[in-house]
Amino acid sequence: MKMGRFIVDTHVHAQRFAAGPGLKKENLDAGSARYNDLAKVIRHLEAYDNSPRLLYDMECYDVDMCVLLPAFGMSNELNLQIMENNPGRFVAVCSATETARKAREEGIEWTAEAAAKELDALLATGKFVGTGEGMPANASSKRTVGMTERLDQLRPIMEVVQKHESVVQVHSGVVMGYPLSHHYWPETLNPIWMADMAVEYPDVPIVINHGGLQGWWSERFYEECLLLAASHDNIYLECGFYWAELYEKPLLDPNIGAEKLLWATDWGASIPFHSQPGHYPSSYPVQKRSEPLPRHQVDMWGWSLKQLLKVQCTQDDLNLILGGNAARIYKLEVPHTRLFRPIGKHLNPQEEGRITYAPICC
Repeated sequence: MKMGRFIVDTHVHAQRFAAGPGLKKENLDAGSARYNDLAKVIRHLEAYDNSPRLLYDMECYDVDMCVLLPAFGMSNELNLQIMENNPGRFVAVCSATETARKAREEGIEWTAEAAAKELDALLATGKFVGTGEGMPANASSKRTVGMTERLDQLRPIMEVVQKHESVVQVHSGVVMGYPLSHHYWPETLNPIWMADMAVEYPDVPIVINHGGLQGWWSERFYEECLLLAASHDNIYLECGFYWAELYEKPLLDPNIGAEKLLWATDWGASIPFHSQPGHYPSSYPVQKRSEPLPRHQVDMWGWSLKQLLKVQCTQDDLNLILGGNAARIYKLEVPHTRLFRPIGKHLNPQEEGRITYAPICC
């Protein structure tokens, strides 16, 4: 039985890297390379179209649509090509990839204003449903970035997204394999910083990538993200890497509920799962630093959907998590109206096809 009426994974990477050549340039063997080795070369690798495996998994798990994200050397252009080749299956968010490339390869100074200008042009095409993964940042920086400076970098991005009535994604959580510091994406270690952005831009939907749980067993960032979602109407949490018990708090919270959760798994990323039966949690996603890189396509959907099978909630709530909230926030085409219980303002029953209501209501 299909788990929901309309299933959307809102965090998917349909592009993949062939790491072998890049690792070879660093005199590293692809068979024994670790995540730290991959981190040295990943931004210089050329991504390829991995959508055949993605489409296979979509059929296996009855996933209707995916939101494609570029990250770490992936391109907006290839995501658009994948969309065009598969009408109705994909939408995409965009990132300021050209600004990042110029800073990395041409030595041009990275600025938030340049990144915002690039995003402005991309969103103006009407081909993208938001920005992500995460907020643009200076990948070449080697100095610590504090809260005041980083929020000043985010404001030009927020203004562009506000102008286009679009959606912004902010990264959170730690995947454990790659080195992480306050040089790049300091908000991933401090998701609570986004409270200021939510207050200053209340009409901009802010999606917290991973909902504080990208990998590992710690619930520290998860708790901060729950605080954000409960205290701001425009903050939503990706939850695809939550193990079953983590759904309980947001579903019980009267200021969060099913309507603030988005099923999003990071499909396509190299994040395996660690199993520890008899312990809490019994399994969880994490990059294992002492082991070689996984060579296979990790089955993220199988693990994630099995976690949701354990969650005790109504099917209408599950339908919101699995696709209804995504349709509302990203304004997706859906097969029929009235598939999902209304949130806030009721959907006009005369509407057909495209959902066109405001991002934070139904």
